[in-house]
Amino acid sequence: MKKRGMSKLAAGLIGLIAGVLVGGFLGLVIGGTFLGGFDIYERLGFEGYELAAYIGAVIGGMAGMVFGVRRAGG
Repeated sequence: MKKRGMSKLAAGLIGLIAGVLVGGFLGLVIGGTFLGGFDIYERLGFEGYELAAYIGAVIGGMAGMVFGVRRAGG
């Protein structure tokens, strides 16, 4: 039983790291492509690609962690 819990923890951590990297990269690509023309910096203080990278990293991290734990549990 202990080994199963450790494997879920390890899979969740690996999924979190991979999700943050992949989500940040996709957010950076999407933000650089589609949000470059908007004047987001004047309102929020962030460039569009930065904001998309941060949001993508958070969403990717959560999704990767859930995917990793479910994969290790099943």
